[in-house]
Amino acid sequence: MGTILVVYYSRTGNTQKMAQLVAEGARKTGKHEVKLVDVRELDMAGFVRADGFALGSPDYFTYVAGEMKTLFDNALGQVKKLKGKKFVGFMSHGGGGGGLESLEKLAEAVGLEKAGDGVKSLGAPEKQAAEACRKLGEQLADAIA
Repeated sequence: MGTILVVYYSRTGNTQKMAQLVAEGARKTGKHEVKLVDVRELDMAGFVRADGFALGSPDYFTYVAGEMKTLFDNALGQVKKLKGKKFVGFMSHGGGGGGLESLEKLAEAVGLEKAGDGVKSLGAPEKQAAEACRKLGEQLADAIA
């Protein structure tokens, strides 16, 4: 049994709701311990010990929140420990939604491997986006050996 970190930043609560749904999906498989962590409370030692990651952020100007960018900046020195570990991304937005590609590129830049297509939600996750978040969590759990 491994550990999955669902790491997110949320100012309005929309991305936090997505994170909770992703964690719910990952827990449903019963394969891994799943921890939900606000990026502002994350320590790098715990981050590099995890086996997989679900990474979530609001979309700000087609980019990730500054707090998430700081996570990736700090992870640059840990590429050897992160290389090959699986991740998925999710993002809430207010109409743009193009920031998911930025999040995924940042994750890949620190050595993580994408385990599935990310999820975007216009505002709070409703029925379709909520189900997609749960499935994303399951997909990540299934991708981790």
